[in-house]
Amino acid sequence: MSKRGGVFLCFIVCMGAQAIQAAPPLRIVGSSAVFPFAAVVAEHFHYKTQEPTPIVESIGTGAGIKLLCESQNGPDGAITSRPFTESEKKKCEQQGVQVQEFKIGQDGLVLIKRKGSQDFSLTLEDLRKAIAEDLPMDSLCKKNPNQTWNQIQPSFPAVPLHILGPAPASGTYDVLTEKIKEPCGSSLRHDGVYIEAPANENLIIQKVLNAPDAVGIITFSFYEKNKNHLLALPVEGITPSFSNIQEGIYPLSRPLYLYIKLNDLSYHANRALYVMEFTSPDAVGETGYLQKKGLIPLPEQKEIHERARRLLQVSSNDIFLKEILSPFRYAQGLRMTSLLYLNIKSCHPEEPRSGELRIWSKVLYQTRSLA
Repeated sequence: MSKRGGVFLCFIVCMGAQAIQAAPPLRIVGSSAVFPFAAVVAEHFHYKTQEPTPIVESIGTGAGIKLLCESQNGPDGAITSRPFTESEKKKCEQQGVQVQEFKIGQDGLVLIKRKGSQDFSLTLEDLRKAIAEDLPMDSLCKKNPNQTWNQIQPSFPAVPLHILGPAPASGTYDVLTEKIKEPCGSSLRHDGVYIEAPANENLIIQKVLNAPDAVGIITFSFYEKNKNHLLALPVEGITPSFSNIQEGIYPLSRPLYLYIKLNDLSYHANRALYVMEFTSPDAVGETGYLQKKGLIPLPEQKEIHERARRLLQVSSNDIFLKEILSPFRYAQGLRMTSLLYLNIKSCHPEEPRSGELRIWSKVLYQTRSLA
């Protein structure tokens, strides 16, 4: 190839990279429980790629999924504390929104009291009797009559039931209602015993600290940050701990999710990069920064990261083919393999000439034959 041709190709490569880098920041919406993790991943993503820091919005799982599925022009992904329902999947399909699910870790719901207050252990049935709207009595479903803890179990404190927990817009609320589901339904009380808090677990913690008899329901990551001041009540005799939640033996354990949009992925490789970072050893390894923030990795985390890597490989190869190589193949009859040793020094002086062409930040775009 002539020197002039090489310079022209280098110009196209550089311009292609600049076009990709000019993309707006990713927008990720959803769960308040996943928000702290998603936000710190966004910071690491920006540091490593020099791409714009993704915008992460804490609006609740249900609201995040609704926004993602409303339109192909909506957010790039949703963070959730429960999987999509069948109706939500159908809504996405109707709008032509394609998503891929990634489990990004494990979490658990923790029943908290102020440290120094009376400790007691509950079963899921005890929790149901405390917060369910209706209970089976005399073969009928009747309004929950329990007003004090000792009405549920004589050994429990003789104090009023005062429980603060998530609101219906939260995925944590959905998980809670699913855990206590029984023949009379899964609705929670509306008589003042169960108090719905907005998507702000710090607010629940503050209210519990100011009310010695109150019980709060928060996620394990928030409990870990504040455990010096809080008491965690065992459920079914099992305390919420890193190992008990990771192994799934704690009854209120649940996985956390990231759903990423696949529409036009070849022009939005940042989405795949963000998933890569979220599932990377840097984030969820033994000394990962997300573990330090309270996220509990899944036993199959390596396999999940491999799925993310394959997603990135597909999107990056598509970008490479569509944005850079295809015009040359058809216009000048070039094969991809003929580009392996092009002199692209004027584009990226720090990069060696090899079988890998780096055109976008620190992401390697693998070359392959077009024949």
